Amino acid sequence: MVRARAIPKRIAIALTAAAAVLYAGLVVVRVLYPIGYVDLVRASADAEGLDAATLCSLIRAESRFHPDAVSPRGAIGLMQIMPETGAWIAERMGVPGFDARRLLDPETSIRFGAWYLRFLLDRFGKLDVALMAYHAGPTRVQGWLASGEVPFSGTRAYVERVLHAIPIYRTALRWPIIVRITPSIPL
Repeated sequence: MVRARAIPKRIAIALTAAAAVLYAGLVVVRVLYPIGYVDLVRASADAEGLDAATLCSLIRAESRFHPDAVSPRGAIGLMQIMPETGAWIAERMGVPGFDARRLLDPETSIRFGAWYLRFLLDRFGKLDVALMAYHAGPTRVQGWLASGEVPFSGTRAYVERVLHAIPIYRTALRWPIIVRITPSIPL
């Protein structure tokens, strides 16, 4: 019979310390890049032919996954949709009896936001331009494109923030254990 040898104490301590540092790093990432409603995000992304990580990144930029978020300008919910835009989306999607309060419902917000992002992608053809339109409005972006004007610095920063977070969300969605073993700490 072969006996297993015990790991030397200093190696065990080093492995424990490395695991603690790795876990602390994962917790920091979860604070900086919150995630939630994964099943709803995946379903809406699939329905619209979108990348789920892109939707997660968009939700992070819009509301940090707070379903009851309301902006100073009146945008509502996870995807921060303006009530007028929500009514227009509902009409285009054939959703009867739209009420802006429905945008506070995560399922409705994600579904409408995914549909709208797909609409903007189809209209503008490029993700960065579609994100500019999501943030600043399609009419304004159309004007920027026609005149060669540079978008607002806030819009440029918004697009960079969304694009930067996509690979991080791809990793989180590819390795769901990361989400399960680390706490969600809302800011």
